[in-house]
Amino acid sequence: MKRDGSASNCGMLLACAAALFIASYAASCAAPPRPTLVPDGYRSWSLTTNVRLDYPIPGHEDRYRVIQMNEKGFTFTRAEGPSGRVDFPEGTIIAKDIFPTSNPGPTDLPVMLTAMIKAPSDPDARGGWLWVIKDLSSGMETLQKGDFCVRCHANANEAHPYGSKNPGGAFSDYVFFVPGRQSAASSTGAY
Repeated sequence: MKRDGSASNCGMLLACAAALFIASYAASCAAPPRPTLVPDGYRSWSLTTNVRLDYPIPGHEDRYRVIQMNEKGFTFTRAEGPSGRVDFPEGTIIAKDIFPTSNPGPTDLPVMLTAMIKAPSDPDARGGWLWVIKDLSSGMETLQKGDFCVRCHANANEAHPYGSKNPGGAFSDYVFFVPGRQSAASSTGAY
């Protein structure tokens, strides 16, 4: 009996069609890409502190930092008393521009942005926040799914050596520079 190969061609065609169907089905089940987390225009937001942030801190080295927060963040709640608990509302975005040196010139631009986005119901949230690093040259945002950022920022919830120093050890919702808290450091310049 002579074989002309049409049966094997048909089998291969069916296998390819099945593989294509499975691949397209799997792609349709994949999570859609996240929208941009830190919107353009964040530099127009209000500053969280007037302290010149040019001294070394873990995670950000000795690079100059400028911290802005969206309007929603300024509606945070604070329990009564000078060392009262602080809670930021869902949707708060705190954006920290990181410059290449501790004393940038007037034309120097930030090289990186780190951000905290209050999203307690997001499965990627750590401590109720999404932790984001954005490469400003490419615009690429990377969601930090490990514990490095949240472990460091957990120190804001107790007495610490930065900003207000949180002498009462009140829960500060992982934020070192809570607006309106008297700052222990002095401002040495405007930004």
